[in-house]
Amino acid sequence: MKAPYDGWTWTEISFDKWRATADRRLKEIYLITIDDAGIDDEILRSHWEDKEPPFGFVLWFGNKYDLDPKSAIGL
Repeated sequence: MKAPYDGWTWTEISFDKWRATADRRLKEIYLITIDDAGIDDEILRSHWEDKEPPFGFVLWFGNKYDLDPKSAIGL
């Protein structure tokens, strides 16, 4: 699957900022938070250390767990 362009280019970003961006994107697309999803910081940190964009992580997570975006329910 081709990822949609999200404007992200890797820059040095702290883990906390990366995590907050991923959390915000989860809320925007799936109406859940990192805590709601039960994602622990060890998993998040591994994606951050691999310099994966936070939006890419959210796309991966949504596909892995077959999450429905809010648009699927008309929101």
